Amino acid sequence: GNGLENQFGYSIEEAAQDYQFWMKNVHPDDLDKTKKDQQKVFKDKNYNLWKGQYRFKKKSGDYAYVIDKGFIARDGNGKAIRMIGATADITDRRKFEESLLEINNRLIKQTQELAHSNAELEQFAYVASHDLQEPLRMVSGFLTQLEKKYGNQLDDKAHQYIDFAVDGAKRMRQIILDLLDYSKIGKKEEGNTEVDLNEIIKEVCLLHRKQIEELNANIEFSKLPKIYGHPSPLIQLFQNLISNSLKYSHPEIPPKVIIKVTELDNEWKFSVKDNGIGIKEEYFAKIFNIFQRLHNKNDYSGTGMGLAIVKKIVENLNGRIWVKSDAGKGSTFYFTIPKTEE
Repeated sequence: GNGLENQFGYSIEEAAQDYQFWMKNVHPDDLDKTKKDQQKVFKDKNYNLWKGQYRFKKKSGDYAYVIDKGFIARDGNGKAIRMIGATADITDRRKFEESLLEINNRLIKQTQELAHSNAELEQFAYVASHDLQEPLRMVSGFLTQLEKKYGNQLDDKAHQYIDFAVDGAKRMRQIILDLLDYSKIGKKEEGNTEVDLNEIIKEVCLLHRKQIEELNANIEFSKLPKIYGHPSPLIQLFQNLISNSLKYSHPEIPPKVIIKVTELDNEWKFSVKDNGIGIKEEYFAKIFNIFQRLHNKNDYSGTGMGLAIVKKIVENLNGRIWVKSDAGKGSTFYFTIPKTEE
C-alpha cells in the first residue's frame, strides 16, 4: 500500500518486480536471523502469527528499524502459503530506547563512582575520628601538664596563651566531631521502629537538664505523634533545635520553648518556637549552611554546624525546614516529616 512509499520510499511497482525485494533490503547482519525465525514459524502448523524486528534499507540508502507483524495463511495440509501483515518504522523509538540505555549506563557508572567516593569519605571519617583527634588531645594534655608543673613560674600572659591554646584545641576537636555527625546523616539505619516523639523530647530535656535548671527554662510540648523511623536522628534533630533556643535566649528573660505539631494530609508539620534574641530576615537562609555563625564565638559557643545538621536530617527524611523570626522577639523553626508506614 501507500505506506511502503511513505515510510521507505519505494513504489508498489518497484516492489512487485522482484519477489525477493523484501529480503534483499533486510540488513545483512539481520537477514539470517530473520529468515530462520520465519522458517521456524512457517513449518510449525500451530503458529499463525509471526513477529520480528530488524533493519530495513530505505530507498535513500539509510536503514530503518522496523517491526513486522504477519498473519500466516495455510492450506488444508497446514502448509504456509501466504503471509499478510504490516510493517512499521520504529527508528525513533529505537533511538529513544538506545538513548535511555545510554543514560542508564551513565547512571550506573556514576552510582559506582559515588559508591567509591562514599567509601573514601567513610575512610576519611574514620581517620578524622581517631588519628586527627589524638594530636589535639595530646596538645591539650601537655599544655595542661605544663601549666600544672610550671604554673608558678609563668606570668599572667603565659597563662593566657596556654588558655587560648587549650581552648583552640577543644574547639578544633568539637569541629571534627560535628563534621563526623554531619557526614553520618543519611546512612541507612537498621532497626527502624515506631518512635514516640513525646519520649524523644523527654530524652532531650534530660540531656539538657542542668542547663534548663540554670536558665530556669520551660519546655512545653504535648500530644506529639508516633512516627516510624530510627530514634537517633530524631533525638539529634530536636536536641539541636532546643539547644539553640536555650543558647540564644535573652539574658534577662527565662527561656520558653513551645513545640507543636499540625497534622496535614500526607505529612506532619512541626514548630519549635522560642522567646530568644531572634534572627534578622536577611540571615534566614544563611543559618542552615555549614559553619555559618551570626555571632562572635566568645559570645556564644558552638561551631556553626547545629542547624546544618538539622537541615540535613529533615531533608533526609524527605521533609522541609524553614524559619520565621523577628530580631529581639524570638524565632520559630518549622519543619515537616512525611507520614510513612512500616
